[in-house]
Amino acid sequence: MIKNKPIAIDLFCGAGGLSEGLQMAGFSVAAAVENDKNAASTYKKNHPNTLLICKDISDLTANELLDAIGVYSSEIDVVAGGPPCQGFSMANGHSRHINNANNGFVWHFVEWVKKIKPKAFLMENVIGFAAIDGGRLKDALLNKFHEIGYLNADIYTIDAANYGVPQHRRRVFLIGFLNKNKYKIPKQKFGAEKPFITVADAIIGDLPTIEQLPGINKTYYIDEPISYYQCKIRNNKKTLFNHITTNCAEHIREKFSWISQGCNWESIKDRIGIKVQYSSLYKRLDPNKPSITMSNYRKSMIIHPIENRLLSVREAARLQSFPDDLAKAA
Repeated sequence: MIKNKPIAIDLFCGAGGLSEGLQMAGFSVAAAVENDKNAASTYKKNHPNTLLICKDISDLTANELLDAIGVYSSEIDVVAGGPPCQGFSMANGHSRHINNANNGFVWHFVEWVKKIKPKAFLMENVIGFAAIDGGRLKDALLNKFHEIGYLNADIYTIDAANYGVPQHRRRVFLIGFLNKNKYKIPKQKFGAEKPFITVADAIIGDLPTIEQLPGINKTYYIDEPISYYQCKIRNNKKTLFNHITTNCAEHIREKFSWISQGCNWESIKDRIGIKVQYSSLYKRLDPNKPSITMSNYRKSMIIHPIENRLLSVREAARLQSFPDDLAKAA
C-alpha cells in the first residue's frame, strides 16, 4: 500500500479488473476480497502489493479487514466492488430473478460502506441490474445510500467503448460521495470526437497467427505495434503470454469458416440445425468495429475476425483493455 496516494478497497475483486482501473487512476488498492480461489490466484499474481483476503464477504467484518491493513476507516477514500451479477444478468435466462441468492451481496456492499464511511463508493454491475424487480431493488439501494449519508448517490450507465476500450461494454455504476458534490460522468470522446477503438486496433498486426492449436503460452510479437492502442497495451514488453485458445474439433472450425465478419450463428442456422437466443454465439468479430461484450467468451464461441478459431486468452484480455503484462495464474 502506498500511503501518499488515495486509498481504495476492492470488494468482490474477481481477477482484478476494477483494481487495475483504480491503480491506473492513481489509487493505492490496500485490500481486496474474493471468495473464488481461481480468480483470487490470478488477482494475487497481478497485484502482489495488495492484501488479498480469499473469503466469503459474509464471513468477514470491516474491522477485521481494516486491522489487517493497519488503517483507520477515516483513511479510506473509496470502497469499490462489483457484487455477483448472476441474478441481474440478461445472459442468465435460468436464474435471473429477484430471489437469486447472489443478489443479497449488494446489501453486504451497502453494510461495508455504512461501516467504513469512505469519502466515496463505487459499485458496478450488469446493465440488467437497474431493471430487476421493476427497478425497485435499484431504488431501494439508492435510498439506503442516501440514508447513510451519501445524499447525492445516483446510478449511471456507461459504455466502455466511449472511453477508448475496443469493446461495447455497457454497465451500470452506483456512485456516491459524502460531500455535497454530485458525480459528473466524464465526457465521452470516442464515438463522437474520435473514432471508436476497433478490434483491429487491438489484436490485428502484432500478434502471431495461431496455426497449430491451441497455440503457445509463451511466445513473441511478430511486429511493432501498428496502432496507438497496441503501443499502450504492450508497454514496451517483448514477451507475449497467454496467446492460447481452445483446440476445437475440425468440424467446428469448418463451421467458423462459414461465418462472415460481423455475423453470428443466425447466418448459418439452416446449415447447423440449432436455434439459440444469444446473439454472441458463434459471433465472428468485425475488425472495423469495437468488439461485442466479453463475458464468458469461450462459452459464447466468439470467433477471431480473420482466423477460423476462437479468440485467444490474450486477445480477449486486450479487447477488455487489460495490459499485456497482466497474466492469468497457471
